[in-house]
Order: sequence, then C-alpha cells, then structure tokens
Amino acid sequence: MAGEPLNRSARSDGSPLRSASRPLITAAPHPLPRRRQIQLLTALAREAGWRHLALLSVLSTISSLLDIAGLGLAVTLLLGSGPTSAEAGPLLANLPVAGSLGLLVGLILLRGLTQAQVAIRREQLRSSFTDRLRQQLLLQVFAASSAQLDRLGRGELLALLMADINRTALSLDQAVRMGQALLAMGIYLASVVLVGRTTAWPLLLALLATTAAALMQRSSSWGLGRIQSRLNAALQRTVGDGLHGLKALRAAAAEDWLLDRFAKETAEGRWLLRERVRRRAGYNAWRDTLVVAVAGLWMLFQGEALTADVLTTTLVLAYRASASVSAVVQARRLCLGNLPGYEALCQRREQLIPSDVETSDSTIAATMVPLLSKRRWSGLKWHRTRRTTDLASTPSDAVALHPNRLIAITGPSGSGKTSLIDRLCGLLNEEDSHWEVSCDGECWQLFGLDGARQMHQLIAYAPQNAVLFEASLRDNLLLGDDQPQQTIESWLQRLGLEHLLQRPGGLDAPLALAQDPFSGGEIHRLGLLRAWLRNKAVEVLDEPTAFLDATAAEQVRAVIRERAQERLILISTHDADLLQQADQVIVLKAAGG
Repeated sequence: MAGEPLNRSARSDGSPLRSASRPLITAAPHPLPRRRQIQLLTALAREAGWRHLALLSVLSTISSLLDIAGLGLAVTLLLGSGPTSAEAGPLLANLPVAGSLGLLVGLILLRGLTQAQVAIRREQLRSSFTDRLRQQLLLQVFAASSAQLDRLGRGELLALLMADINRTALSLDQAVRMGQALLAMGIYLASVVLVGRTTAWPLLLALLATTAAALMQRSSSWGLGRIQSRLNAALQRTVGDGLHGLKALRAAAAEDWLLDRFAKETAEGRWLLRERVRRRAGYNAWRDTLVVAVAGLWMLFQGEALTADVLTTTLVLAYRASASVSAVVQARRLCLGNLPGYEALCQRREQLIPSDVETSDSTIAATMVPLLSKRRWSGLKWHRTRRTTDLASTPSDAVALHPNRLIAITGPSGSGKTSLIDRLCGLLNEEDSHWEVSCDGECWQLFGLDGARQMHQLIAYAPQNAVLFEASLRDNLLLGDDQPQQTIESWLQRLGLEHLLQRPGGLDAPLALAQDPFSGGEIHRLGLLRAWLRNKAVEVLDEPTAFLDATAAEQVRAVIRERAQERLILISTHDADLLQQADQVIVLKAAGG
C-alpha cells in the first residue's frame, strides 16, 4: 500500500523545500500469525498481572448487569404495567411508581460508581505498567555491556522509552477494553434471549453473524503498527540529531536537509492517521447499516407476536449489544495496531540480556570488593582475558598500577589511548576484562560485567569529552552525591570558574543546554572537577589539559601534581609538561605500527 504524495511546502523565507515526493511506505508488512499475536497478548497480560485484570473484569460484569437492570426497569416504568410487569417478579410488580423511580436512581448511581472504579483501576494499571516498563528498560540499559549497547541506536532507544512503551500500555489498555466489551456483549445478547424468548432467536443469530464478520475482517492493524514502530524511531533520530547537532547544521547551512528528512517522516505519519480514520469510519457506517437492517427485518417478520415492552426492551438491548460489538472491534484494532510496540520492546530487551559468551560473572568471588582507602591498597592490574594473561605483554593488553603515582599514557592519535583507559575503567569490552585488586595482603579477582560495576565504585573517571545534563550546576558536579557548598565554591575558584557562581540562581539554577551556554574549556574543567569531587583512590583523566589555554592548563597540572601525592593518577596526554612530571610513561604505537 502506498502513501499519498507530499506537496511542496515553503520555508519561512518563502523558498520551497526540496520535495519529499512520497512517504517512506512502500508495502505493508505481512501480518504476524494469529498464534504469535495471542502469544504476545498473553505475555503482555502476564507482565501486567492477572489479578488486576481479573478485578477489572469482575467490575465490568457488575456494571453491565446493573445497566441491564436499569434498562429493564426504565422500560417498565415508561410503558406502564403491561403483561411483562408481573413477569418481572412480585417485588417489582408490587412496587409503587415512587419506589420504582428510587430503585432506578439507585441502580444508575451504583452503575456510575462501578464504572468510575473500572476507569480508575484501568488508569492505575496503565500508568503503573508504563512506569515499570520504563524503569526496567533503563535498568537493563545501565546494566548492559558496551558491546550490547553498540547494537542499539540512539533514536531507537528513545523511541522505545517515549513511544513504544506508551503504545505497549495502550495495547494492554485496549485488550482490557476488548475483554470488558466482550463480557458486556455476551450479557446483552443473553438478555435479549431472556426478554424476547423464542421470538428473539432470529435477531440473536443475526447479531452473532454480524459480530463474527466484524471480528474476522482483516484490517491490517498489525502492519500499520509495524510501520508506526519504524516511524517512531525515525522521528526520534531526526529530532535528536537536530537538537544535538544544531550548531553544525547552522554552520553548514544544512537546515533544508534535516527539514526534508522530517517532512518525509511526518508525511508517513499523516498517511497512517488518515488510513486509520478511513477504516474506522467505514466500519462504523457498515455496522450501523447492518444492525438497523437486521433489526428491521426481525420486526417485520415477527409482526404482532411482539408486545410493546418486549419489543422495546429487546431493541434497546440489541442496540447495546451492537454498540459492544463496535467497542470490541475498535479495541481489537487498537490493541493489534499498538502490539508491535510491545514486540519491539521484547526484542530489544532480549538484546540487552548478556549472552553466555559475554558473561563471565560466575567466576567472581562472593566477597564484595571493599571501598579502597588511599593507604590500604597496594596494586591494581588489568588484562585481557581472551588474548593473554601475561602482564609483560603489550600495554594495550595489560596494565599494572600502583598507588601514589602519576602514570601517563601517550602515543599518536588513533593508537588506542582512550580505548585502553575505557577498558581499564570497565567501560569497554567488559566481558573480555580481568582485574586484580590487592589490598592488605588480600587479592580480589574481578571479571566481566559484575567486575566492571565494582570497578566503577573504585575509580573516578573524567573522559575527554565531558557531558553536561539539563540539571543544576550542583547536580552536574555531584550527580546525586553530597558536598558542602564551600567545597564546591573553592574548587570553582581554583579552576578559574568562579564566574559561574554569578549566574542567576548560582549552583542550583538549571542549565539550558540547547545553545551551548559554556565554552569547551569550561565544560572540560567541569568534567575534571566532577571526577575530583568523587574523591576516589584511583583517578583516570583522559587528556586533562585538552581544550585549555595556558593559564587553565597550568591550574589543572597543579591539581594533578598535588593529588598524585596521595592517590594513583592515570592520564592519557600529549602534554609535554605532564609527561615530564609523570612517574611512569606508557607509550602506545600507532595503529598498524
């Protein structure tokens, strides 16, 4: 199925955009087998919790029964005491009109309260389920290895968190609605038989046939849902690229290129919306026409066999049953249309589960590595587990470190300095790393992902390209830790960053980062300060004097010399002054050299 062409539009300056001649849709993917759809729905219900779903079903059933009782009582009151009034039971037959009205009001009130409980419970289920899915996915991302994260694109991960998890919750919500509508439909159809008795069988069979036809009709909802999943990821990539690379786009006058990408993707979104509205409207028109025709034929053939109250009650119940059919079909389409969001979520979560090859955590001793003090630890060794265990091999394969020293790694660009310190810090190829930590005569052996997570607690790392978050300056420096205000202010003054304290709100003012409010040198020094404030026994700094002028670079060198007296400082650098001050220099060769 193809989308409609996208007309040329104009930019704000009046010049036309490059034409996005057609949406990205070429053909709808083949629908997933029904068995797979049922498997996904079952897994979705199990993950949401059967107990909550069962409670919703009970409340929905009670609401439908109260609705039927109210309808029957209302028809009896409107038509007076006909032949069926006595058949309704001795209690209703002997009730005065005022008593019947009171009972009707009570039934309506009770039904309204029950429906309110259903709506509240359903929203609680949806919101708590959404929050739980997001937290679980974030925890999996944080716990995943670098190799696993390399398989996930930024846009795809954002689409999962922001769009596909919402669609997963919507699919669950619509599945609940579909179940409730099916229950209501069954109750209404059973009531049609109870009220109309033998004369209602033709109407009942016709309504059942209509229901079967509506449910069996293929609407390609699954295919549209698959397209929506791809579109979500594409839009997240485009918007993320536009915000992250805004300066580069402006510098290259390449705004049209990004707008063209966005236009193609939003054109596909408009096509999806139009297609869904068209199919829903077509079904509603078909359903209404068919139900009216069925009811008319039934009345025509039954003739005088129907009394007024039986006819009225049966038609009202039949109408409610047909409305429930519509609710079932609509909920089913929305459920299947959004179910690919859950499919995408399941696939990505499976990718984040460590494989047998990537996991070596079973070799870690049960004793947790203590937080090392500056005086107790005597050695830290890292080496690759798969290529060598010989600590005398090349520097890129193994490193041995000792406390209270300044160790520098140098070499030409591309020789692997950053990769080496990333691996030593447990941030790259964790599954292929082995650490030995010596402390008070004991030696802890650490392997794999769990070992890497323990190393994160022992090492303070300042990467070359520091990252700021859209939070306060205090939060950016401490990341949830706690330090006295005076300590932070004195550090900022020492690094020549005291002017940041003059910003409105000082340390607690949130940073708006879309337009890069800080220079590269400021961001770099803030990244170094973030590591220093952690106050760990091992500090790893990647190009600590990069992006800095002579004055700022000398300030950083002075801090490094001072801190190297009481802890291990490992740096990668081209700075000749730092290399001259180092106690040990590790030289890496150029790639392929």
